[in-house]
Amino acid sequence: MESLPKIIDQTSDLITSFPLLDARELEYVDEAQRLFQGGFYSYSMLAIWNAAVNNLKRKVESYGVDLWTSIIKDEPGRKKYDKDGETVAERWSNVDDLTLISGATRLGLINPKAGKALEMINWMRNHASPAHDSDNRVEMEDAVGLVLLLQKNLFEHPFPDPGFSVAALFEPVKNKAHDSDSLETLKDQIKSLRSQDVRNSFGFFTELLTKGEQPALANVHELFPVLWEKANEDLKKTLGVKYHTLVISPETDDSFDKGAKTRLFEMIVLLNAVKYIPEGTRARVYRKAARKLADAKDTSYGWSAEESAAKSLAQLGTNIPSIAFEEVFQEILAVWCGNHWGRSGAFSSLDEFIANLNTDQIRIILRLFRTNERVRSELSLRRPKAEALDLLASFDSRLTLEANKQELNETIENIQQL
Repeated sequence: MESLPKIIDQTSDLITSFPLLDARELEYVDEAQRLFQGGFYSYSMLAIWNAAVNNLKRKVESYGVDLWTSIIKDEPGRKKYDKDGETVAERWSNVDDLTLISGATRLGLINPKAGKALEMINWMRNHASPAHDSDNRVEMEDAVGLVLLLQKNLFEHPFPDPGFSVAALFEPVKNKAHDSDSLETLKDQIKSLRSQDVRNSFGFFTELLTKGEQPALANVHELFPVLWEKANEDLKKTLGVKYHTLVISPETDDSFDKGAKTRLFEMIVLLNAVKYIPEGTRARVYRKAARKLADAKDTSYGWSAEESAAKSLAQLGTNIPSIAFEEVFQEILAVWCGNHWGRSGAFSSLDEFIANLNTDQIRIILRLFRTNERVRSELSLRRPKAEALDLLASFDSRLTLEANKQELNETIENIQQL
């Protein structure tokens, strides 16, 4: 018996061996010891489960329940934490255990080994416990292996210190308005976050942004750009996916004013992050901006409207999805070339779209000049034709293959003949 983990070794001094356990958890562990020694391995697993879940709940509370809530927001199951409950059991009475475990694992409060061990014990509770007849009974070796994993990765694992954990950042972000000096201090805290804390912070900030409550919203607008610089590509994509979800399932917006989609999109634009929106929804965004540009183009004396619409389109960046490329660029080219009286200053806002064209996209532009009625509608006029020819001539140095240069020359000839 000397090789048994301390949790189920009846000779071990529990209080000395596990100083991080509270009285309730020590009672469960003592019960597990006695059951194991009596050969009741299934029952001992139930006691270990109760001790582990209680310990995990306390660790989440020490780290920050707000963080945990933001992490598990989109998961199924019960997840309503009662902050007014007097005991641990009362506060967590409306939270499913597996949701607790999943959120704690994603927060890094337990490592995946401990998380999987708890999931296995939960499976045993449902399929191999004394309450269920089964051919897969819990054997001594099963209990020893699982208990050893939990002993090393949960019961002996220290509690997060709220004074130095990432949770210390979120209370002032959520509940306090800040002047420029205190905002700079919070920005420095964000810059020093570990990668796991960046992930947790990202979800929490996104949650505050969608809720839209003050003073948290104002703080997030100031701080999110700093956090964005620390985030990796996969994390940045989650912001685009969140917006996509709100577009296709507006009923998921649980904010007080149902304005989560707008707030999220404004932040995406501020971060120059439109490219992280999934392609189908991103195409919708660009098409809407292109329609506004088209309406401005078709408005009498609408040059100021063109300039405004062009700036709005430029704010989205140049990552136009291929499925919307022609629809958007026909409006860009129509505005670029202008009309009988000349052109507005909108072209300067659209210059980046032209500058970032690759060879395949330039060839699409050439085809639009040859075949698209919207693009060609005013090219028989002197000033629009001159702008079109100047633009086409600028492509010559950007093309390498002779076949592409020939296509360019044919397009120029086509425009000259209008």
